[in-house]
Amino acid sequence: MKKNENGLSLSATDLVGHLNCAHLTKIDLAVAGGTLRAPTFYDPFRHLLQERGSRHEQAYIDHLRLDGLSVVEIPGIGIEDEQVARTREAMVGGAQVIVQGAFRKERWVGRADVLLRVEQASGLGSWAYEIVDTKLSRETKAGTVLQLCLYADFVGGVQGRRPEYGYVVAPHTAFERQPYRMDDYGAYFRRAQASLVDAIAEQTAYPSYPEPCAHCEICRWSQSCEQQRRADDHLSFVAGSTKLQIEELRRQGIDTIASLAEMSTPLEWKPTRGARTSYERICQQARLQVQGRTAGRVLHELLPVEPGFGLAALPEPSPGDVFFNLEGDPFVGEHGIEYLFGYAYDDGGVVSYVEDWALSREEEKASFERFIDFVTTRLEVWPDLHVYHFAPYEPAALKRLMGRYATRENQLDALLRGGRFVDLYSVVRNGVRASVESYSIKKLEPLYDYQRDVDLVDANRAHFQDRSSSRA
Repeated sequence: MKKNENGLSLSATDLVGHLNCAHLTKIDLAVAGGTLRAPTFYDPFRHLLQERGSRHEQAYIDHLRLDGLSVVEIPGIGIEDEQVARTREAMVGGAQVIVQGAFRKERWVGRADVLLRVEQASGLGSWAYEIVDTKLSRETKAGTVLQLCLYADFVGGVQGRRPEYGYVVAPHTAFERQPYRMDDYGAYFRRAQASLVDAIAEQTAYPSYPEPCAHCEICRWSQSCEQQRRADDHLSFVAGSTKLQIEELRRQGIDTIASLAEMSTPLEWKPTRGARTSYERICQQARLQVQGRTAGRVLHELLPVEPGFGLAALPEPSPGDVFFNLEGDPFVGEHGIEYLFGYAYDDGGVVSYVEDWALSREEEKASFERFIDFVTTRLEVWPDLHVYHFAPYEPAALKRLMGRYATRENQLDALLRGGRFVDLYSVVRNGVRASVESYSIKKLEPLYDYQRDVDLVDANRAHFQDRSSSRA
C-alpha cells in the first residue's frame, strides 16, 4: 500500500492482509499517509521463509528452461512505467515464459511470479497467457487464490480476455501445476476487493482493534499489536482462553484479565455457547495470573486429584525411564525432516544425554532406528520403563518416520500399544494451575528452576544466521 501522484496503490499483499486482519489495513493506511512509521525488526523465521520461497521460484524457472522454454525476466523490484511496459512488450512479442511480470490496473498493482504462454487465441494473436504462482505451502490458502484472481484481472486487461485457469506450484511435486478455475472464485474475489476499497473509503470511521489471529505469525506489526493488547490487559493472554469465550465474556461486560479474575464463581449467568465449567476454569486461571503479576514470579497450585488425570496419570518411576524430545523443520524436503533426536536417561547413576543430529534422509532414518533400538534394548533390562515427552508431537513424528521408511514397525507398535509414551503436557495441564500465559514447556521453566544462558529470541537469530552463513 503506497501513495503516489495518482493516489493510493493497492497490491495482492494488501488484499490478503485485509482478509486476515482489518486492523492491518488501518495501520497500513496510516503508514501510507505518513502519520505512522512502519516497524523495522529482523525476523529470522520470516527471512528464512522468504529465502526458501525465492529458491523454490528459481528452481521452477530453471525447470522451465530445461524443458526448452525461453524465459524473459522483468528486471527490478518496483512496478514503475518501465517494468509495466516491458511486461506488455514481452506478452505482445509472444514470449514463452515471463518472470516477475509487472502490472498496473487503476489503483491495483502487482508482479506475477510466472506467466506461461498457451496456444489459445486472444487479443494478442494466436496465443495467450496463464498465471503460475510458486508457493511453499503444500495446501493452497484463500490468500493465494485471491492473488491469482488479481493477476488474472491484470493479464486479462492486456490480452483482452481473462485466463480461464491460474496455477500453483508447490515444492516437491515435480513442478506439477495445481489448477484453479478463476471464474469459480470470481465472486469471492470481487467481494474481498470491495471490502478493502470500502475500508479505505471509511478509514476514519470504521473501528478496528489488533485482535490476535493466524496472520500475526508473519505480520511486521505483531510486536506493536501485542504491546497494545498487553497495555489493555487483553483476555487473549489468559492461558487456555478461546476466541469464543472472549466474545462471550465481552457481552457480559468482562474485557480484561483483571475483571475476569474478579468474576464470581459458580457462574451466575448462562453462556450462549460453551459450558459454564469452561468459563469458571479460565476465571481461576486469570485469578492466578493476576496474583503472579502482583508477586512478580510464577505461582502454581495443584488441581483436585482425579483418577487417571493430571499427576494421577503418572506411572511409577523406573530407573530405565527415558526423556525424549524431537526438533523438526517442516520446510526441508518433501515432508520436512526431524533433524535432532534428543533423549536423556539414567546411566548407572549419571544422567546421560544423546544429541543425534540428522541432516539428510539417510541420517534421519538411522537416527530413528537408533532411538527405537535403544528403547527396545533398554526394555529388556527395565520392563517397567516409560518414554516421557511434552505434547503429542513426538509419538506422531515417530509414526510418520516408521511409515516413511518402513522400518521398526513391530517395535514401535509394541511401544505404542504398551502405553510406554507419557505426555507430560497433559499431566501438567490437568494437574497444575500456573500463573503463565501458556502451558508450553518454555513458559513453565521457572517452576523447575531452569535458567537459560541465552534468550530464545537471540538463540533463534544466531541459529538462522549460522545456517545462512554456512550456505554462503
